[in-house]
Amino acid sequence: MKMKLYSAATREEAVALAFADMGQDAVILSEWEAETGYEVRAGVERATQRVAPKFELKAEPRPSPVLQLNRYREQLKDILSWHGAPDGFSDVLATTGARLVDANTDLSNGFVYALEGMVGYSPITPGLERPIMLVGPPGSGKTSTAAKFVRRSQAANCEAVPIVADFDATSGSSQLAAYLQRDVGKVPTSLTPDQLLKSYDRIRALGRGMVIDTPPINPTDSEDLDRLRDLITLVDAEPVLVISAEGHPLDLEDNVKAFAELGIRRCIITKLDVVKRRGSVLYAIANARLNISHLSLTPFIGGGLIPATSNRLARILLEHAPGAESLKGAA
Repeated sequence: MKMKLYSAATREEAVALAFADMGQDAVILSEWEAETGYEVRAGVERATQRVAPKFELKAEPRPSPVLQLNRYREQLKDILSWHGAPDGFSDVLATTGARLVDANTDLSNGFVYALEGMVGYSPITPGLERPIMLVGPPGSGKTSTAAKFVRRSQAANCEAVPIVADFDATSGSSQLAAYLQRDVGKVPTSLTPDQLLKSYDRIRALGRGMVIDTPPINPTDSEDLDRLRDLITLVDAEPVLVISAEGHPLDLEDNVKAFAELGIRRCIITKLDVVKRRGSVLYAIANARLNISHLSLTPFIGGGLIPATSNRLARILLEHAPGAESLKGAA
């Protein structure tokens, strides 16, 4: 990862410098207020390219292609099992990865190709041309994700308005205002669906993007799900599921499926920085046929959302898994 320090008079200017220099894939790793202004440290993944030698002085014996790929398949399946992915899912993904790799490709790329076939990827643009409505269970990180979208929009010189649908009167606007370092009065808050609809119409008339932070929904409560279904029907905004990587595999599977049955098609995975085993949430999303929009890898509001790709997801899954190093650089 390439890292660099940026300084400016304000935090917003420092973050904007980072994104302008490194691109929209940059991640804010740390930030602090200095004596002369504000400083942020940002990073971005650097693409690596392996260059094959033009000649070899001595040819080393190599295993047969079939034996080599079978060994790779077992290694990949072991890694997925370590991540807690179900056996059937691990077997399909490992077999697909082994079939897609060839003699001229780094074996870790087979994992990337397999993930492309098993999971869809659909990042949300910073401009939020169509408003989004973040939904999810309690503790999934919806409010911090809403703040990250607003900051991401600002860094791209777009204007996105955050709205808190505080139907359960839990003072969600105070939390979002704290994340954005704004006065509470500057964060539009709706206490009823009718108020939300009026705010939505007013902001849309101004031609501005919008991110709506909704109340937490208990996916095991049918009444909660019915209320969310009504809200999705009422407001012309795309519902996007925010789901934490934490949790029991069966609970994750049931919860993601419950939200998908409401017509939700995209999701954001949060709290990837506090768990090592990520196979359960991956399986839950693939099983529900959702597209992954973004990955949240840091708690920092300024740059904590990374557009999801199969390559990034493969890197995350290979990051801590035992035996993953043997897949890198093999051919």
